[in-house]
This record gives sequence, C-alpha cells and structure tokens, in this order.
Amino acid sequence: MDLLSLIMVIIHNRKEELDMRQQSNKLWATVALVMVFVLLSACGKSNSSPLASESASPSQTAVESPSGASEEASTRVYKDSTGREVTIPTHPQRVITSQYLPQMLAAGLKPIGAATHLLNNFTAVKDQLTGIEDVGQANEMNLEKALTLNPDLIIATEWNEDKLDQLSKIAPTVIVKWEGKDPFQHFTDVADILGRSDEAQQWIQAYDKKGEEARAKLKDYVKEGETFGVVVIGGYEKGQLRVYGTGNVGYTLFQTLQFPMTDFVKTEWNKGDNNQGLAISLEKLPEYASADRLFVVKFDNDPEFLKQVEDSRLWSDLPAVKNNKVYVVDASLWFSYDIMSFEAQLNDAVRMLAK
Repeated sequence: MDLLSLIMVIIHNRKEELDMRQQSNKLWATVALVMVFVLLSACGKSNSSPLASESASPSQTAVESPSGASEEASTRVYKDSTGREVTIPTHPQRVITSQYLPQMLAAGLKPIGAATHLLNNFTAVKDQLTGIEDVGQANEMNLEKALTLNPDLIIATEWNEDKLDQLSKIAPTVIVKWEGKDPFQHFTDVADILGRSDEAQQWIQAYDKKGEEARAKLKDYVKEGETFGVVVIGGYEKGQLRVYGTGNVGYTLFQTLQFPMTDFVKTEWNKGDNNQGLAISLEKLPEYASADRLFVVKFDNDPEFLKQVEDSRLWSDLPAVKNNKVYVVDASLWFSYDIMSFEAQLNDAVRMLAK
C-alpha cells in the first residue's frame, strides 16, 4: 500500500470513531433529559395531598399547610342546646365553665377558670383543682376576671343565657343544658365540645367495668334481696326530711350497684316530680324508710331537727337502725350529681359494705 492510500485509511477510521462518540453523547443526553422529567413529575405528585380526593366533614374540613401537609381545621361549627350555631376551636385548650368542671376533668382537660361552687363543693375532685381560677358565681360570672384569662371557649348552662351576649364577646360560648339530662349525658355533651368523645367513651367503659366488679364483690357481703333506702335529713330548708330513689344521692346504690329499693318507695318514686327527692314528714318514716339498709345524709343546717329525728321512736324502730345497718355518708360527696362523684361514691359504698 502506498503512502497516500495509508493516509486515506487512517482518515476514514478516525471519522468512524468520531461518529460513534457523537452518537454516544447524544444517547447520554437523551437519558439525562428523561431522568429530569421523571424527577419533576415525582416532585409535582409529592406536593399533592393524598386526602384531596376524599370528601371532608362539613364541620371539620382538611386544609393544606404551607408545607403541603394535610391538617385538621382549627375550628368547627357546633350547634348548642339553644339551637345556636357557634364557631368553636376543634380542640380548645383554654376553657372556662360555669358548671361542668368534673366532666372536663374526666375527659382529660383541666379548665383555666370555673364557677365558685365548683371549686368548693366537689369532694371527688378536690385534689385536681390546682391552677383553676375562680370566676365567680355560676349565674353571675365575673366578666372582667374571665376576660383576663384569655379563654378560647366558655361552656355555660341555661341559667347563663341572660349573659350570653356578654360572654360571647370574651370567647365563643356554648350552652350545655343541665335540666332533663343525666350525668352521663352531661359528660358526653361536654366531651364532644372539647373534641374528646373517644376519651369519654373509654372513661364510661372503665366505670361500667368497675361497677360490675363492685357488684360481684359485694355479693359476699349483701344478701340477695336485701333492700336499700336513702334518707336525707336537713338541706334546703328547716325541718326538711327527704327520701331518694334512683336520682341524685341514690344513683350509685340503685343504678350502678343495682340494689333493690322497697316496693313502696319504688312506686312513689316512679310517680315523678322528684327532682328534689320525696319530701316526707317525720310520721311517714316507717313507710318510706323501712329498707333493710339505709344510707343517710345529714346536713348541719338544722341541728335541732336532726336531733328530733334521731331521738324519735319512729327512727329507732326502723329495721336498719335496729340491726345496725345505717351508713352515714359525706353530704358533699354523695349529694354531688356528676360522673366523677359517682366513681368516688362507688368506692365509698364498697368500703362501707364490704365488712
């Protein structure tokens, strides 16, 4: 091969090598471009909420935070017992109440302020009151004090309706009806407002289990068929004598522990009109207090009448008195009508009866 031919072969081979390199570079450029598009598509999807296609509750709509994460709405619309629709925090933290302190504590949230009587008269929660401010009388709340506490919600009752406009200027205010509802309804209503319905159901389940265990334990101490009665001496006015069935001070005995009352008291109680108990005269004691066991509440507002009752032959002839089966209970505990007091009453009843 002459020199010219050799040069031509070398040039041809060099050209083929350059062509192959150009094709390789084009291939890598294409691959890189595809990868860029894939990455951009993935980033776009990551900014979309996975809940975007799901329907949201009218009162609690999922919202998107600046970072793109889905969050529960901070407020919701609640219809209270008056029919008012009030925008309230979904999970309030700084709450004032005129009545529902024990219910709030059972649901797991301590109020920042409560009415005076709640801080003085509830034995069952007296060790849980630290840090709760007194906001005055239940039906005459100290508005200036309430304002300084900077609440995010106020839970009131029907006896606060005349101050509703003023309270609502301090914080969203809802009315939870007291009259006509039992303590467990009070509890579930309040827990719903606080966004703590699950906690309320867990508490109720635990209470029911505790009641079942107490009934089983007391079978060894209380004979089947033994009747129970509740007598209250003193109270709202002088010379007052009352008997209770399933309501108020009798709830734990007749509802939770399921002890029977006498047929006579059961009949009279079921006639209704007994929100303040069945008022009786001293002469009616043999009819209304003939149970085998008596739980007795003694108020100290009328010591002369108390002495008159206990010194009477009518009292001393009662079966429970004769057989030493009278249990004098703490008025501040047993006259409280709330679920936390019921739990403490249950403990107290087991302590007294399991002997």
